[in-house]
Amino acid sequence: MKFWSDKFSNEEIQFALNKIKQFRRIQSDGKVALTMNEDPDSWIAFLVSATGFNVRTDALRKQIVQGVIFSPELKKNFSENDFKEIAYKLKIKYKNIDTKVYKVVFPIWNKPEFLRGTRKIDDVTINFSPSNRTRIFKKITQERNRQRLSQEFQYFFTKERLNDLNQCFVCIVHVKANSPADANERASEAIYEILGLINLAKDAGKHSRSSSRVRGKLPVSEVLLGPHTTTHFKDGKLTHVGFWHENWVGGPIRSSSKANMQSAWAMRYNQLAKGVSQSVWRSQCKTSAARYFKAFSNPDLEESFLDGWRLFENVTGSQFEKFKDQINRASNIFEDNIEHRIIGKHLALRRNLIAHGHPIKTNDEEVLAFQMLRFIRPFLEFFILNRFSFQSPEDFWEFLDLPSSKIDRDQERDELNRRLSLFEKAAHFHRD
Repeated sequence: MKFWSDKFSNEEIQFALNKIKQFRRIQSDGKVALTMNEDPDSWIAFLVSATGFNVRTDALRKQIVQGVIFSPELKKNFSENDFKEIAYKLKIKYKNIDTKVYKVVFPIWNKPEFLRGTRKIDDVTINFSPSNRTRIFKKITQERNRQRLSQEFQYFFTKERLNDLNQCFVCIVHVKANSPADANERASEAIYEILGLINLAKDAGKHSRSSSRVRGKLPVSEVLLGPHTTTHFKDGKLTHVGFWHENWVGGPIRSSSKANMQSAWAMRYNQLAKGVSQSVWRSQCKTSAARYFKAFSNPDLEESFLDGWRLFENVTGSQFEKFKDQINRASNIFEDNIEHRIIGKHLALRRNLIAHGHPIKTNDEEVLAFQMLRFIRPFLEFFILNRFSFQSPEDFWEFLDLPSSKIDRDQERDELNRRLSLFEKAAHFHRD
């Protein structure tokens, strides 16, 4: 296991470590302080990005790097090996010893009726229908209400936001973690995954919408997280004064679909959840579902489009492939793929214009976000369900690269059979 990422050279790593040496001061009481002559936080952030060892969350990675820098065991004129040694010690310590039970509380807007009870994602347990009669629930509610009514946050909890939050369903996540930030990140990954699959199942057939509203445009997806996520200790007390919140302008009208539509929605969700749990590339499916939720629950529709594009690049090919090949690949899941290919090229052009800072005069970010949804959603579903039982994403992508025309496929197969015959003759000739 490499300690440093391959993306940074040894010269760059040494330069950053030397910067840290300049900032660190070991005081007379043995404690470590940082001088503020420059910006030490920037170099700490760089070292967090530069590390390549495996840990469960970015919050924990940051905690380890900061722990090394502020460790009295790290000598004033430390070497790279000194830095690594303490980092590995802290990694083992945080993994095996310094964990606590946390409760992370999320408000869910438009939660479907079938999403109830508990779900377990790895070692994170999510309760989508906690009893409001328990002592812990009452304590958590009391702490959250006190925070919403405090003068410190009155600018954030406006009348509109409080009204929206009162219409959300409370979900409580149980997780063991090293810090509130670590707990929040792990809990968020788990709930993003589930709500990503919920929305993926719901969003089929969506094409367009116009949502001219005073507070801003609505996200593309309908099941959202409200703007008040809190972490609590085991007894329900808040871990700290602050909280986390999603980008929020309000929720769409509550879904009042009939029983048969709810049933169909639940069936699609269960198929996708089963696909993820049984997938050969399970980790990629889990990450993709979470990224889908983050992309299409965002009311900033330009960011929603860009996040959707990043998800498209991630699930349709390897890092260095050309986007034209990936567009053709994504289009080939349709029998009539011309329309899908045109949309893909249009989205690629718009993405490049935005990425390179060119002004976009037309106000069509809502259309663009829905086009991105229509483009990626069917492919992601196909990717997760893997109905042909491919053994790797590479096999899946190669399958989609095959010609859609039967004539072209037959010609390619005949050529492969001819080559196979030559290999057999060569083996006989060389007495293999």
